[in-house]
Amino acid sequence: MKKITFIKSIIASLLIAGSTLAAKADEGMWLIHLMAQTNYEAMKARGVELTAEEIYSETTPSLKDAIVALDFGSCTGSMISKNGLMITNHHCAYDDIQKLSSLEHDYLKNGFWAKNQSEEIRIPGKTVMFLDRVIDVTDEYRKVLKSFEKEDETMPYTSRRANSVIEKKYAKKGYEASCAAMLRGNKYYLFYYKVYQDVRLVAAPPTCFGAFGKDTDNWSWPQHKGDFAIYRVYGDKNGNPAKYSPDNLPITPKYVLPVSTAGIKEGDYAMVLGYPGSTARYTPSFGVSEKINLTNPAMIKVRDTKLAILREAMNADEKINIQYASKYFMNSNYWKYAIGECEYTKKYDVIGLKTAEETKLTDWINADPARKAKYGNLIEDLRACYAYAAPYIASGVYHREAIVNGADLTRLAMRFKGFESTMEKEGSCFMHKDCSQCQNLRNFCKQYFKDYDEQVDRKVFAAMIELYVNNIDPKFFPEEITQLVKKFKGDYQKLTDYVYKNSILANQERLYAWLDKGVDKKTIDKDPAYLITKSAQTQNYALRDYLKDNNQKIGLLRTLYMEALVEMNANKVLAPDANSTMRITYGTVGGYSPKDGVTYDYRSSIDGYKEKYVKNDPEFDLNPDCWAAIQKGDWGRYADKDGKLYTGFATDLDITGGNSGSPVINAKGELIGLAYDGNWESMAGDLYYNPKYNKCVCVDIRFVLWIIDKYAGASNLLNEITIVE
Repeated sequence: MKKITFIKSIIASLLIAGSTLAAKADEGMWLIHLMAQTNYEAMKARGVELTAEEIYSETTPSLKDAIVALDFGSCTGSMISKNGLMITNHHCAYDDIQKLSSLEHDYLKNGFWAKNQSEEIRIPGKTVMFLDRVIDVTDEYRKVLKSFEKEDETMPYTSRRANSVIEKKYAKKGYEASCAAMLRGNKYYLFYYKVYQDVRLVAAPPTCFGAFGKDTDNWSWPQHKGDFAIYRVYGDKNGNPAKYSPDNLPITPKYVLPVSTAGIKEGDYAMVLGYPGSTARYTPSFGVSEKINLTNPAMIKVRDTKLAILREAMNADEKINIQYASKYFMNSNYWKYAIGECEYTKKYDVIGLKTAEETKLTDWINADPARKAKYGNLIEDLRACYAYAAPYIASGVYHREAIVNGADLTRLAMRFKGFESTMEKEGSCFMHKDCSQCQNLRNFCKQYFKDYDEQVDRKVFAAMIELYVNNIDPKFFPEEITQLVKKFKGDYQKLTDYVYKNSILANQERLYAWLDKGVDKKTIDKDPAYLITKSAQTQNYALRDYLKDNNQKIGLLRTLYMEALVEMNANKVLAPDANSTMRITYGTVGGYSPKDGVTYDYRSSIDGYKEKYVKNDPEFDLNPDCWAAIQKGDWGRYADKDGKLYTGFATDLDITGGNSGSPVINAKGELIGLAYDGNWESMAGDLYYNPKYNKCVCVDIRFVLWIIDKYAGASNLLNEITIVE
């Protein structure tokens, strides 16, 4: 009964959005398929000129048909030609570009421009996903959950089982069905996608354009990055998804975004459609405290150490710089975000704000006997559960950061578990060299060893093991690592030398020679890298088991907490947290004032390159041809009315990770830029939205076109794009 009441209150809160949203439309990543009912009137008040059906429709082509998720939601892209061209961010393509790069073909440094389709490079494993339609499966999902009630299972596993049941029941040929929960599992939708598997790289600017400013400018405003890359999506002769084949043809999307060179001005309407990954704005104060005081500091400490090692090696050797470019970016991006998240969560007193909300909620619960019977001592119960887990949070983080994501050697060693599990299952001690697992490991190692330097990895390994040993709770300390630390009397360099000398995984030739003979259990059982990894993993499982009941209780309490918040605020707008489903956010172009005496303009220009350029600097250097193009000053039709070339602009759009590459669209439905970052003052945004300071940083599409045209001379691409003025 109370679940039904909760659903009704959620629906009511969503449906009143149209009348109450106008004053605060810049907060919220709104479900695109509910936009017509919940947001469209507020969007019209802000200036949108399209109809709701032109933005989202399941029967006729609309904006949503031009929006794609890359790799199941890691980034967003948009279709810009009838021949399957898709544009996204350079940093979304960074890993692909790095994997293709070498000293002979350094696409990171020099860029990549396919002159025709035959020069486009296939990216194995890359996917592009189009949303077709969404259906509400809440009632059916609840029936499935009820059928599991008597089974002794954890909530996450139950949810996965229920998702599988629903996805199979409503399967549709030619589509991938994916079930997603909203509002802490109190609303369920089934999303149908077309997933394309033949995706090829077409164009990417050199890193000095695509990632200008790197770490220093990351998560800040103003920025000047030409943060874009272009792929082409291929399908079979009928335009349907198909595995890679040279016979595949570029797809014809249902909808293609026109690209505007008209420019922007402060106060202009703007919106983003994309796939934001994850937010946690309904987290109670205790959860925020856990992240800011326990989780983030541990992660930052490990990555500080790792990044310093990589930075030194990369600056000293060009080959290593190419090999570790993607690894460095993947570690540094969230590392800097976490630093900012801690700073601004404290500066905005998010814990204090949430504590005040919880006090109000407790008073509201206690004011009514029925509510007291329903919610009990909700806040105190949450406090107790988080307090129980607190001593062990850092141990889990150190395991993840120093072992699972630590040195390349330990990451590779984790793949041995598959061999061991198969042999245990089959009751054997040997696997033939031609078995599928051996072939899979060989294929994985081709790329692994291309981007591996043993001396660099030794330094990372020694530092990671020392951090792990010094920070893991003694109750969950791995025996194998204990013995090695004792054996080498706490000398982590000697311990490292022993591991790399004796592990077959540390050397490509040794590993391949072993695989060529077949996989034997005896070698696996004595490999020191695997023993360390296995021992750490075993203890981490023990930690998870120790916290299992408590974590499940937290999950149930947080669902009840969400229910109470909705019921208490029945007349307020509610936007579900992001979860890699398509969302829309809308607002205006504009600058801001981060502190007294400082005001940032709403746009940045090419002048920023001239001001920031430092020859041979790893972050602010420019290739000679890039610098020459800037010095020439031929902006062509991409210049603004004042004669300047603008590189970026800021909006009050509400985005998070996963939105990278999302199209920024004007009131007419034209592409004016790509979302690629947030400003430093918005770093608390996943936990708390501050309407005064949160900004979405965008690359101006005119700068993108200038790079394609005046720098690269890629007229073949311009000829495919519909440009409007």
